[in-house]
Amino acid sequence: MTSSLYYSRFQGDTFVIQAEAEAVENAQTTLAILRGIDDLRRHGIRVVLVFGKGARFEEELRADFRARTHAETNRLVIPEHALPRIQQERSRIGDTVDDLCRSVGLPCTLLAPAVVRSERRIAHESTGIVTGIDADAIRSILDQQQLAIVGFGGQDVRGHFLHVPSVSLAADLAVELQAQKLMFLTHLDGVFVPDQKKGQRRLSFADLEGLLCLLQRRDAHGSFILSGIVLPKIHASIRAVAGGVSQVHIVSYSRLLDEILTRTGVGTMIERQQSHHVDYARADDLDQIERLHTEAQRYTTERGTPLVKPVDRSGLERLLPQTLLLEHRGVIVGKLHATDVPGASGTVLIGGYVIGENHQDSQHGQLLLGEALSRFRQQGCTAAAAITASDRSKRLFERNGGTPEPAGPWQTNLMETAVQRYHPDERGDVQLFVFQL
Repeated sequence: MTSSLYYSRFQGDTFVIQAEAEAVENAQTTLAILRGIDDLRRHGIRVVLVFGKGARFEEELRADFRARTHAETNRLVIPEHALPRIQQERSRIGDTVDDLCRSVGLPCTLLAPAVVRSERRIAHESTGIVTGIDADAIRSILDQQQLAIVGFGGQDVRGHFLHVPSVSLAADLAVELQAQKLMFLTHLDGVFVPDQKKGQRRLSFADLEGLLCLLQRRDAHGSFILSGIVLPKIHASIRAVAGGVSQVHIVSYSRLLDEILTRTGVGTMIERQQSHHVDYARADDLDQIERLHTEAQRYTTERGTPLVKPVDRSGLERLLPQTLLLEHRGVIVGKLHATDVPGASGTVLIGGYVIGENHQDSQHGQLLLGEALSRFRQQGCTAAAAITASDRSKRLFERNGGTPEPAGPWQTNLMETAVQRYHPDERGDVQLFVFQL
């Protein structure tokens, strides 16, 4: 989807963006985030920024005030005598963000702690939970096309300040405002989980049920695979999507627009219910398959050779039983087919690999390829091969465990056939990858 179409689609919607650590410690990182927010605001998207603490300040709280992490909730337990210092730091960060907004011409209003009503959480000393939000005060700022800035913390019924973590606060705000998106900015490009082949892989998409299952999973050493600083964000994401927030994104500080414009899909996107579906094609999918394949012919080498091999309708129809489709919200956005490789028992050749024009550079390509490789493995295949001259596809294949294969009899036969449709000057760009399943 182009950025202009994206902006038009979400004009008038509310995004809640949470930022802490480097995002409030490094002025250049903060400025980059604010410029991205201003881009959204200028296109009619309403934004609330929730700022948290810096990592160095949290170390100070632990060293000087004996703050600690609660073993079960993973929240920071704050002693009473640390509250004045926390209030001071909240004011300092808020003033800094406010000044930076004005330096880039971003209209904003910094809200007082009283906008968040809270009460002490049992066994967490002076760390509180949200009991109410003055949503009207926030909406009035958004109605003026301004950025609403909310800091960590809140006030109890007596007007006393309590520490409320920005991660949980952002989730509560997103639910209260019925935000379209909640974004958690972090130093990582999303959530990473163990991978059988590569050690770690990024979790591109997740739904509520999937996250609940992941929380119970352990690695080979018996440790939970989701732990540390990502855990509060996972808990908050579950609460947000369960409360009606359409999408939650966990993404790095520097890739804010890359993720939410859905152009490069660099983080982890979480929804209440799975909106992606991979399955084999049916006869009534042929029209959409043909449109996708025809569309793909627009992408060519410098010599004009289509990067995806041309196949007519009758050929696509014959391949239907071997064609896997990726659907997103009921629309087919990607396809590929697999055929047996002569002379290589247990090996299939991936062909016709297409992701729709409006979904180029998104995570859909990785999702389809990863699911296809998993299906092939379940069917008893020992390897899969793919041939491409596309640099983008080469990078994707490498990320998913594909390796350039030394020349052998069946590899040579495949390559000799594949390069025939390319100009002699570009045949050196054609490469064969093999995935060991």
